Amino acid sequence: MRHMFSTGGARRCLLVLAAGFAALAAAAQPVGVRLDTIEVRYTDFQGQSQTGTLICNHSIAQDLRDIFAELYRQRYPIERIRPISDYGNDDERSMQANNTSCYCYRPISGSRKLSKHALGLAVDVNPLYNPCVRRKKDGTLKVEPSTGRPYVDRQQSFPYKITRHDLCYRLFTEHGFLWGGSWRSLKDYQHFER
Repeated sequence: MRHMFSTGGARRCLLVLAAGFAALAAAAQPVGVRLDTIEVRYTDFQGQSQTGTLICNHSIAQDLRDIFAELYRQRYPIERIRPISDYGNDDERSMQANNTSCYCYRPISGSRKLSKHALGLAVDVNPLYNPCVRRKKDGTLKVEPSTGRPYVDRQQSFPYKITRHDLCYRLFTEHGFLWGGSWRSLKDYQHFER
């Protein structure tokens, strides 16, 4: 154990960990899915220009570049854009931080079926203000992120809300994406998928 903390031991340990994470990421990527890492400009909630990183399916990479370029030109506010790995691959943590992201290897919540996020084909935008809302069998609401409960009532007025009249909605749907806010069984207001 002592050698683990020596300079050489620490380097070896880090290399083993890095190799392990790389193998885990490769194993988590579905067969036949090509992921791209793209950088996009955006305007944050303070009105400052930022650069964010999206990991997405190669087949939607150019669409996302075009969509986010127009959102940036129009100064559409997005709090942050970071890979889900910045949150320990924890979707709830990422959403609570109001992080806009794409690729996340996970099943659909409450299911065993892979999410479109696991294929890099879905984007969640400003998820805290645009939660996923599902009525459970016992009649209670499941809200994701859990801190998004104040934004469930879409009749209320609040900033960063995606609606059918929103620029974000218009751009994504013009590029062939479906909006989770239109679904019947649940409402996923943050979600756009192809």
